[in-house]
Amino acid sequence: MNKKTPISLLLMFLKTEYIRVFFLFLIMAFVGSVSSIDGLLIKKIVDTVESLDLKDGTTGIISKMIIWAFVYAFWWESLNWTFRLYDYLYLSSIPKIKATIIQYFYDHTQSHSHRFFQQNFAGNINNRIMEASRSAEMMFSIFAERIFLRISATFFAALAMYYVNPIFAIIFLIWLVVFVIVNIFASSKVNDYSFKFSRAKSTISGKIVDAISNINSIRMFCGHRFESRYLRGHIDDTVGKEQKMQKFMFKVRWALGTSCSIMIFFMIYNLTNLKARNLITTGDFALVITLCAAFIDDIWDITQAFGDFFEEIGNFNQSISLLEENEIKDRKNATNLLVTDGKIEFRNVVFKYGKDQGNLFSDKSIIIKPKQKVGLVGFSGSGKSTFVSLINRFYEIDSGQILIDGQSVTSVTQDSLRNNISFIPQEPILFHRTIMENIRYAKPSATDEEIYEATKKARIHDLIMSLPQKYDSLCGERGSNLSGGQRQRVVIARAVLKNAPILILDEATSALDTLTERMIQESLDILMQDKTVLVIAHRLSTLLNMDRILVFDNGNIVQDGTHEHLSKTEGIYQDLWKSQIKGFIK
Repeated sequence: MNKKTPISLLLMFLKTEYIRVFFLFLIMAFVGSVSSIDGLLIKKIVDTVESLDLKDGTTGIISKMIIWAFVYAFWWESLNWTFRLYDYLYLSSIPKIKATIIQYFYDHTQSHSHRFFQQNFAGNINNRIMEASRSAEMMFSIFAERIFLRISATFFAALAMYYVNPIFAIIFLIWLVVFVIVNIFASSKVNDYSFKFSRAKSTISGKIVDAISNINSIRMFCGHRFESRYLRGHIDDTVGKEQKMQKFMFKVRWALGTSCSIMIFFMIYNLTNLKARNLITTGDFALVITLCAAFIDDIWDITQAFGDFFEEIGNFNQSISLLEENEIKDRKNATNLLVTDGKIEFRNVVFKYGKDQGNLFSDKSIIIKPKQKVGLVGFSGSGKSTFVSLINRFYEIDSGQILIDGQSVTSVTQDSLRNNISFIPQEPILFHRTIMENIRYAKPSATDEEIYEATKKARIHDLIMSLPQKYDSLCGERGSNLSGGQRQRVVIARAVLKNAPILILDEATSALDTLTERMIQESLDILMQDKTVLVIAHRLSTLLNMDRILVFDNGNIVQDGTHEHLSKTEGIYQDLWKSQIKGFIK
């Protein structure tokens, strides 16, 4: 994806409702003429009043003024309808654009690599997606209703002043040039300040979410004061960045305010001079003064509007970081993975987590035969989880190939790859949805009967039926309404329902008690039939029936064989086996 600026991205979204957006700006252009037209009407009324002759009597005076009363009332009623039309167009377009923005950012974020989600807080990602929608609306609202409106008003004011006398239009335009130059000079600095301020605010949000997510750890370690001081440092940094931005805007507003004072001086001087020479009417005097007073008042709003606009650009720019190019993406000519046997091959694979880190896998080559059941063991950090993550293409390898039935995982679509793999993670995390919805997630077209069959094989059907809401029971945030073992069995049921030809288990029974594990193991034995299976386990007793066991150490496979062979051979596996008590590593 090409790097987009906040403005270009906003324009892209506005194009989705371009007809209504066009009319919104058209209305604002008309509204910009209100001050000038209003001033001209007042001029006509004042000049008419000045020309009245008391000899005409009350009836004559009223007859001359009644037409202006109708004109002025009609003018204000037309404005009422104009603003209501603006409200209608706004409500029928901007909410849709906001929804499009949320969907766009969400869809792109979903395609990021596993590494991206490891490096970014979930709460921070959510905040930036919602902030993109909010700041985009604010950017449009501020620009259309405050900045563009004032630009339009400036144009019509210049025409109205030229109508009175060209000298007033010249003074006004000179002031306008100074105003624009000052704002252009200020815009780049304000944009930089606002981006830093927005990034600091986003950091605070992420830190708060992180702390709340770990509230139990904070309580257990009595870390309240430490967390308060930790957050205070980030808050102070944010306050400093906001103060820098506001101090700079203070200087800009002072300069523009001074320019207003100078402009009004020259306006009044020339008005007095022309009136003294009887070259303008009292209505002309009132018109120019009215327009000047209106714009001196508006100048404070427009300077504030520019500050608000660039602050929102900073907020939107912070969200744009979510749109960085996806590390892992399908090739243009990617095909669907077709699994016939389930053979997995690593061919000269090189992988490292970061540019500054050494290789975890160096020139790794290994073949896992079709329908083979393979255990992966080793100490934490030895490369077991990374090995299966690369098969899932959660990370991109640096060189080499990973093949499934001769098809490179980089040449097939990610969806087709993962549709052919059932993955049961070490930490079973569920959606805050019903149990039925969580299980059906593996196969949206599944019937209720298919789901019941899957839960029976996972040994959780009876437990679900004992719940008040049965399958309509909510799992809670991250599955918090269920115990660890219950969550694991729901995840296993989901894998049973998916029934993919390749099955990966990452400590799938680690959260279960011995009795439940025994029941689940029977279900897993059925699930493993006619599949290529990879099982990561620290509890070595779960690997006794594996066809093959791979022992990892610092990214290398240092042993390869059956349990019977490896337990009798000196090496890491024998050491692990001997050090276990009832199947657990000490």
